Formats: sequence, structure tokens, C-alpha cells
Amino acid sequence: MVKLTPEMKEDIQKVRVLPLATASNDKTPNVIPIGIAEIDDSDDKDDYIHIMNNFFLKTIANIKENPKVALYIWSPETAGCIQIKGEAVEITAKGDVYDGMTGRVKEAKPGLPMKEIIRIKITDIFNCKSGKDAGQKIL
Repeated sequence: MVKLTPEMKEDIQKVRVLPLATASNDKTPNVIPIGIAEIDDSDDKDDYIHIMNNFFLKTIANIKENPKVALYIWSPETAGCIQIKGEAVEITAKGDVYDGMTGRVKEAKPGLPMKEIIRIKITDIFNCKSGKDAGQKIL
């Protein structure tokens, strides 16, 4: 069970671009900038992050082969630095979550293709701020 703290949620909202790391089955890494992500904390046990696939190529292929992902959360405006590890549990272009997110994206950035949403279940959170606790698991 992993639930983000209120401070972590605030920090995620402050970061304009979230680096998303994936890897193929043959262990070839890939990192892309994510500009459209939303936190879903409606589940009582776990939090999720939804990301919008507008232009994924290697990323979506990697996720279909290997659903393990990592996000890096830091900017000069954030209180700390965290790494979120997770698993892509759903790729969808239909349903309430997709409809809601695409509606919000259309308002903010009309013209994006909005192919599908990737639902990422957060499995672990690590400290990535320099110092003695760097790399330590937080949640």
C-alpha cells in the first residue's frame, strides 16, 4: 500500500515536466519528459498517476513489454526530491478516467492527439535528495 503524502502531491503539481523512465525486455532504458500527469488518490489503499500518451513511441512499446516505470520529482520549487517507482497497470482510450482527463487536456492544450492514458500504480517512493538519506525508501 502506497499513499502519497500531501507534501508529495504538492511537489508533483509544482513540477512542470516529469522525467519518466522505462526499459524494454532487453533492458534498453528510455527516458522521456511527461508534461501531462494527474494523481489519482481515489483508491483507499494505493495512489496512482495517470499520464497522457500523446507522442510515445519507444515508451509505449517498453511499457507493453515491461510495465515497470520510474518518475523523478524535483524542481527548484519543490520541498524535496523523490523517485516514484510503479507499474503500468492499464493502458486505455475509454472510460470515465480517460474522458475526464482528455476533457481537461483539451481545455489546456487543444490539438494534442490524446491517444490513451497509462495508469501507473505507485509501488515505492525513494528519497533522492543528496545527503545521508539519499536513496532510502520513504514509502
